[in-house]
Amino acid sequence: MVDSLISKDQFIGLEGIANLATGGESPMLKSHRQAVDQFMLDKATGENARHREDDAVQRARQKCARLFSAGTDEITFLSSASEGINNVVYGLDWKPGDNVVVCDIEFPSGIYPWTKLQAQGVELRIVRHVNWFLLIDDIAQQIDHRTRVVAISQVSMFTGQRMDVARISRLVHESNALLLLDATHAAGVIPVDASHADIMVSSCYKWLMGTHGCAVFYWNRERLPEFDPPFLGWNSAQSSGGWQNPAEYKLHGNANRFVPGNPSYISIYILNNALDHILDLGIDRIESHALSLSGEILDGVRQQGWELMTPEVDRDRAGNVSFMAPDIQAFRNAMEQQGCWYGAPMPHLIVSAYPPISTMIPKILNDACVRFGDNRRKSRNSGRNLTSRASQSDCPGPRPIRSTIHQTVFAFHIRCL
Repeated sequence: MVDSLISKDQFIGLEGIANLATGGESPMLKSHRQAVDQFMLDKATGENARHREDDAVQRARQKCARLFSAGTDEITFLSSASEGINNVVYGLDWKPGDNVVVCDIEFPSGIYPWTKLQAQGVELRIVRHVNWFLLIDDIAQQIDHRTRVVAISQVSMFTGQRMDVARISRLVHESNALLLLDATHAAGVIPVDASHADIMVSSCYKWLMGTHGCAVFYWNRERLPEFDPPFLGWNSAQSSGGWQNPAEYKLHGNANRFVPGNPSYISIYILNNALDHILDLGIDRIESHALSLSGEILDGVRQQGWELMTPEVDRDRAGNVSFMAPDIQAFRNAMEQQGCWYGAPMPHLIVSAYPPISTMIPKILNDACVRFGDNRRKSRNSGRNLTSRASQSDCPGPRPIRSTIHQTVFAFHIRCL
């Protein structure tokens, strides 16, 4: 049995349940309360608060530099990963005929901002998955001498596929394009080497165990030395001309130039605490734990004959497992019989193997799958049609998502029996 990496009693609100929702929201460490208390104590010190808050930001930058194999000066914190992406959209000098390459199963924030460039004559090229798998050769076919940016996620939020970032980086840079990497579903669960990218972003409220209002932003100064922020504020400047020359300023030489105002200090205090736990455990250990647990979930889904969207090979996946269930209502009934809670509706199911989870949880989930299968067979034998479409065994091969038929859930809270 694989023991949990962090005891459940170190988290808020996990008494009697197990959280498989890290792909959406991770639970909060109880020790985050001390981090919040420290922020409030520091803030109460008047002008001294700013020095303490800036020290907290610097510590977080140093920890992220360790985690992402980057330089401290290349790391800063924005309000969200979406803000980081928009810095690239609005920060580059675009020309008619340029193009951007994205993938069809990318998170919306990795696609929507680029559509604003179409009015300037910039083409948005979309790589289509094949049986839920993105092929690097298909990405390569979309890149040409007018490609300015290739924007991908290291781990797909939709399918859980892990991309070979080093290979994609070589491919992109051979064409003199830029690589924008979203590490949101990789950071904190598998190794992330930011240096492969020109710009990297990552939310902090998922696998990094932080909260909203703070996202990691990495700027590769070696490859993009002249990249200036499109949005400016007082905090962007290292120095200014004061009231005598109010329009004069000098940008920070590091990534802090991309932070126009105050960052979310309280979020960074929390992130510091979360990063301490991640770095103490070690990312290799976390990766091994997540792959072991998600592998058991994959086995259970495979035994049901259901459609797996996540690759089964370890090197091609991370912590999330995505799959289809033939009949959501019957599956919900089975989950409820196992004492399981489910979350927000989506066209398919994603479950996340997380440090406080042990092998007991995949067993509970797999038992629910077995119960679901038994209920469907009994229903068929009694002449009732519980399913609104055929199962995978009836219709071999890939199946399209039909959200009006397949409404499943994004994540589970499973009651520990």
